[in-house]
Amino acid sequence: MISNDPNWEPPAGLLNADVKDVTAQYADPLTAADVSTDDWPFFYMPQRIYPLSYLIMIFLILVLSLFLVGNFVDEAPRFSHLSFFFLGVGFMPVETKSITELGLTFGNTWQVIGIVIAGILIMAFLGNCLVQWLDIKRPHISYLFLLAALAAGWLSARSGGFGSTPIGRLETAALLCLPLLFSGIVFSTLLSGRGRISGIMAMNVLGAIVGGLLEYNSMYFGFQALYPMAMVSYGCAFASEWIFASKDAAGYRRGEWSSANSPESL
Repeated sequence: MISNDPNWEPPAGLLNADVKDVTAQYADPLTAADVSTDDWPFFYMPQRIYPLSYLIMIFLILVLSLFLVGNFVDEAPRFSHLSFFFLGVGFMPVETKSITELGLTFGNTWQVIGIVIAGILIMAFLGNCLVQWLDIKRPHISYLFLLAALAAGWLSARSGGFGSTPIGRLETAALLCLPLLFSGIVFSTLLSGRGRISGIMAMNVLGAIVGGLLEYNSMYFGFQALYPMAMVSYGCAFASEWIFASKDAAGYRRGEWSSANSPESL
């Protein structure tokens, strides 16, 4: 048995049992250790590090993902699809942050996680419905609300969040659901203006894989760092859509590209 308490003594019932006290053998008061918190709850890790085994697996997953996208997709992805790649990258940190924060608010049980995942799917569906009902053609306002919701969530997390009251829990749930809703509106708005979507969806899935790998940065920086990562990703999505999509549309109008051979193909 091992104990970190210097005053700890084995229970009386174990003194006569065949149990050896090895506390003194393994105790090392000079070992540097980071304190686990709600933002960095990795109590099984002595310090904030990037485990080598994780880095190897991340590299292998990236290589396999690029291989699959490059060989099993009908339509060659284009640079004009980069916005969907960054939307996928940004979505995964937002999803992870929603699960962790709602787990802190309502309890980290399988029921809570199941409800959170169901809520994520509902928000994506509502975003798609709003684009259809309101006939949204441009994503600029949705991008603005998306970044504002992420910034509000980041500031709330840094200040300790809302209170543990029923109203505070509802406020937390609403604040965490808003980025998912606005990202769904952005995605559906952009997708509604495209033709073939096989290359687009391939880029989006590849982005989601990259975003899932970026989540491992929380093992070093903490979960609050996922907010800036998501904001940067969505900012890149907006910039790439503004830069490349207009060129793509102009090229198609002039008839300069074919679906199989394009100078902007990845």
